[in-house]
Amino acid sequence: LAVCDAQEALTYQQLQQRANQLARFLQQQGVQPETRVAIALPRSTQQVVAALAVLKTGAAYLPLDTNYPTARIQFLLDDSQAKLVLTQGQLGADQARPTTQIIDLRDPKTQNQLDQLPSHPLELTYRPRQLAYLIYTSGSTGQPKGIEVEHAALANLIQWHRRQYQLAPQDRATIVASPAFDASVWEVWPYLAAGASLHIPEEAIRQAPQQLVPWLAEQKITLCFLPTPLAE
Repeated sequence: LAVCDAQEALTYQQLQQRANQLARFLQQQGVQPETRVAIALPRSTQQVVAALAVLKTGAAYLPLDTNYPTARIQFLLDDSQAKLVLTQGQLGADQARPTTQIIDLRDPKTQNQLDQLPSHPLELTYRPRQLAYLIYTSGSTGQPKGIEVEHAALANLIQWHRRQYQLAPQDRATIVASPAFDASVWEVWPYLAAGASLHIPEEAIRQAPQQLVPWLAEQKITLCFLPTPLAE
């Protein structure tokens, strides 16, 4: 098992195959190394597939929280100069700038195109200084600021995290943070790199401690990172 939510569970083989197909689709749309690709998807298996697919093309992903106000999403897309946005109907045309292409992954035509593409691995060389993702500050002290993170920094985080917490394939971890919060990077890549499994609670469970605690026990979670107020 690689990742699961309330709707589906993906093995590592399925995760790789779907990400490879989506990566090839993105390349057909003109995505190249260091192209900025926004991901407007809720916490889900599809969100993980999308982020992995973007990295497989050599592009950089920009995670968006679909609950953000329209004005904030517009600012992030404009400031990042995202070429396209991957969504599942959560993003309207009024939220994207005119030069940004919106791709609805639930559209039957798009799904059919994806199904026709090869699912074997792509051949691509990554450079340490190549951009991996962008994350924006909250903007609580002014305008949100975009932070560009390179592959070298992400690789360092993954290696430190795996060593610090002694991650193993038997570990079962969670994705609780908003995709647009930098903690989501902490929650995903070290565990996939270790061969562990990721478990995504539904929104109602995530926001209710009295439901989250039994869910963690039921899923046999071994490692979980929570915002301090929720943990307390």
